[in-house]
Amino acid sequence: MSLVVLAAVISVVGGMRGAWAGMSHVAYTWTYANSPNSYNKPAGTCTFIYPEYQPFAQARELIVDNHLPNGSVLYSWDYNNFLPNFGWSCTSSGVSSWGADHLITDAGIIPGSLGYIYATYLRSATELSPGIYKTSVEGIGVKFYLKISDETTYNIHQGHTGINTIEGTGFTTPEPPPGSEFTVSGVTTFYVRMSRFPESKGTSGNFTYTLKGTAKYSIRAELIKTGDITITSPIALSVVGASNGYVDFNSMKELNGLSRLPGPLAGSGILIYPAACRLRGAADYQIDLGRWVDLTGNNIGSLPAQGNIKPVNISLECSGKLDNVEFSFQDTGDSPLTNRNISLYDNIGGQKIEGLEVEMLYNGTRLNVHKMGEATTTYKTNTGAHGSIKTNPSDITFNSQSRASFAARFVQRNAIKRNGVAYAGPVTGKVNMFVTYY
Repeated sequence: MSLVVLAAVISVVGGMRGAWAGMSHVAYTWTYANSPNSYNKPAGTCTFIYPEYQPFAQARELIVDNHLPNGSVLYSWDYNNFLPNFGWSCTSSGVSSWGADHLITDAGIIPGSLGYIYATYLRSATELSPGIYKTSVEGIGVKFYLKISDETTYNIHQGHTGINTIEGTGFTTPEPPPGSEFTVSGVTTFYVRMSRFPESKGTSGNFTYTLKGTAKYSIRAELIKTGDITITSPIALSVVGASNGYVDFNSMKELNGLSRLPGPLAGSGILIYPAACRLRGAADYQIDLGRWVDLTGNNIGSLPAQGNIKPVNISLECSGKLDNVEFSFQDTGDSPLTNRNISLYDNIGGQKIEGLEVEMLYNGTRLNVHKMGEATTTYKTNTGAHGSIKTNPSDITFNSQSRASFAARFVQRNAIKRNGVAYAGPVTGKVNMFVTYY
């Protein structure tokens, strides 16, 4: 339950607002001396694309309305604007070798192997329900999809592209078909491994290795509403387990000496806001209650006497739907009344006016007013629901207008005096207004 308080003043008067990926191009030469047909000959070139962009680190603001049904997609990224097209593509020189890992780059670096990067996206994550993972904000989960590129090719022996888990004993999805899409599910650690270049078995019984092939994948995500959010102020969202992720280059020395990059899913740039209401237009209201004639001086009628009711319409604007919007009022005068009406003063020296006061009403019922120094939660008036359901969380505007209708009127109880002397002239009273919503 979110609980927020706004404050305003009402006066009563009377006549009386990166880079998607890293890329490295590498040329290789075969160095396996026991393969005389390829020794010291060009093997080919490879282009490696690895994740540097962190979507969750990018600044974004979302308003989550608790009236949206659970399962609603609060925000989604497509493959092109989340983590697109990572992998490698190698072009052979036409020369094959019997030694898979016997290579040297044009920069003189000897790689441990040509195995592609291990990109660990989640580590020690929490799966709330199948395919939906926990974020730092209660009530919001995240769902990930992985798609293999159409141009990905495989070989019967090597060249695997797989989704693996620490708990598993092998690839959970070995060699997924090119163009296929998967929902990440059932794991607490999610990483993608894309293995080395293809191999084939030669006529002599030896395996020959050819520097060629393509293996690429992309990831997209959705933020999912899983329950009510209980925040009362903006909070940064992050994915549980993402900060433990990394992109490992330990076997990829040819990539400009890189060793490890931060996890692509880390970051907390997304701010989540609860639905809220605020005063629309002027924060201070001035209500003219008209003229009042002292009834005792003219023997017109009996006391107490009540004046005409004047509407006090409080304009609100909301960024979503709130089921309960409560108002309370506080007399700012130096001499508040014991009956909890609004005290009045002359408008020159602020001297107390006796015998005349103002009462506030809601739906015809009189309201008690707090005194200065008191907690403003004792006498609250619930005006019910305000605002409309926010169906587009990316729209952070207060575009739902509403109104709370109160009223005020004079009440005379005795002869109207100032410092014990009959008084006829302008009077003023003032209250602070507090708005609480949840």
